[in-house]
Amino acid sequence: MELLEERASADFVSHGPCSACGSSDANSLYNDGSHWCFGCETYTHPDGFEANRPAAMKPSRPVTPLLEGDYADLRSRQLTEKTCRKFGYMVAKRGDEYVQLATYKDLQGRPVAQKIRTVDKQFSVVGDKDQMGLFGMHIWSAGKKIVVCEGEIDTMTVSQLQNHRFATVGVPHGAQSAKKHLLKHIDYLNNFGEIILMFDQDEAGQAAAIACAEVLPTGKVKIAVLPHKDPNACLLAGDAAAVVDAIFQASEYRPDGIVSMTDLRETVGVQDAESPMKYPYPKLNEMLKGIRQGLITIAAGSGVGKSTLVREFAYSLQQGGFAVGMLMLEESVKRTAQGLVGIHMNKNITIDLEATTPEEITKNFDDLMKSGPFYLFDSKGNVDLDLICNRIRYMKHGLGCDVIILDHVSILISSYAGNGEGNERVLIDGIMHTLRVLCTELDLALILVSHLRRPSGDKGHEGGERVSLSQLRGSHSIAQLADGCIGLQVPADDTTSGARELVVLKNRFCGLVGPADTLQYVHETGRLTTVSESIPF
Repeated sequence: MELLEERASADFVSHGPCSACGSSDANSLYNDGSHWCFGCETYTHPDGFEANRPAAMKPSRPVTPLLEGDYADLRSRQLTEKTCRKFGYMVAKRGDEYVQLATYKDLQGRPVAQKIRTVDKQFSVVGDKDQMGLFGMHIWSAGKKIVVCEGEIDTMTVSQLQNHRFATVGVPHGAQSAKKHLLKHIDYLNNFGEIILMFDQDEAGQAAAIACAEVLPTGKVKIAVLPHKDPNACLLAGDAAAVVDAIFQASEYRPDGIVSMTDLRETVGVQDAESPMKYPYPKLNEMLKGIRQGLITIAAGSGVGKSTLVREFAYSLQQGGFAVGMLMLEESVKRTAQGLVGIHMNKNITIDLEATTPEEITKNFDDLMKSGPFYLFDSKGNVDLDLICNRIRYMKHGLGCDVIILDHVSILISSYAGNGEGNERVLIDGIMHTLRVLCTELDLALILVSHLRRPSGDKGHEGGERVSLSQLRGSHSIAQLADGCIGLQVPADDTTSGARELVVLKNRFCGLVGPADTLQYVHETGRLTTVSESIPF
């Protein structure tokens, strides 16, 4: 081991043949006169005697020998030969093309791998890629600051611009794997007083910076801001001073949810704008100030028209130019599509397809879709909560849905209860907490349909029983964790005409609760439309 440590501070010179194993190019010559063969792992001391690498240090699989290169100025990047030599960054000819070689060394300074960069920015690795740490980490062991960049060119740029004063390292494979590599070397990073993340200023780079800051030691991490895409772009634009300034002006990372009240000085007196997303019913809009980010629960008894109501919501939003996601767990996607096209036609084609023609349905389908997209979830009977949450995430981030409707939560509850996974109240608490957190995570407006417990007595909700929060099935968390709760009920004195009453049961947005619109279900159209004047109740 002592022999290996002697070679740790030596610099690579060239590749050559090995007399021990017969390899033509696996034997590396270092500037102290020593040799190291990556083929047979034989170390040759400058005095000429040989020693084998200890078994404990052997790689788990064969590695490709490192390449030979030369140090030179990188004029297109304005990086000097001195900087390249310090970091082990070389140029070489491979076949008919010139490539750049970024040599990765372990903490003892031993070369372990090289990242090859071609002229057209294609990358590959030779050597033991599993041993690749942070680019340049062998140069510094501790200090006041360490700057972490996305790649080798930016790492060398930042180091050169501040005369190699502060430790500067780079993650080997870009923003997408930055968190994994920084966590792997957390003990090394903890040797520095400040960890400054200077990633690319694009969306991917900034997202990676936040993801890394979340897992690094609290109070140590700062995120640098640059006027151009990355440090080398600043250098090439003649704005090198901005890179150095960014090191000293980097802002301490503050996790989401922690806000200094002083930051609110300019906004505390500004009235919140009403949401541009509207309900299709005027009184409901007036009371709730539109459809806002958060969790809205729709509560009604069996057969009262919850699914019809949320289809009206979906249609109104889509006609307003918003993208709508619908997870209608109790009906097929064909049934949902028929309901939406029927609303557009003002015909109840889910009940009576003969009321129109296939050609008219297709024409109206095409006309409906001109206003914006609907995205429907075909559960195929799979209502696992994790699956549902993942589909909601995809609808929001992948498809750009503005509002998502989940009809209904009771199916999720039944699925878990049927598997013997605990009592209903505990299951509901867990499901509602998950959905509540999801709304916050995604900045999402989620409309959730929930069943009610059947009230005592013979009347029932279909017979005019009033809706109340206490009747929500199984747990108070359905109401407690919702930002708003809308009840749909049958008028007590008119249970057979198709009339329905909307009532706001909870309103975290502005506090207004009580009677909203009176609606009329029309069997021929399959629609819930507003009665001109609300009936008091």
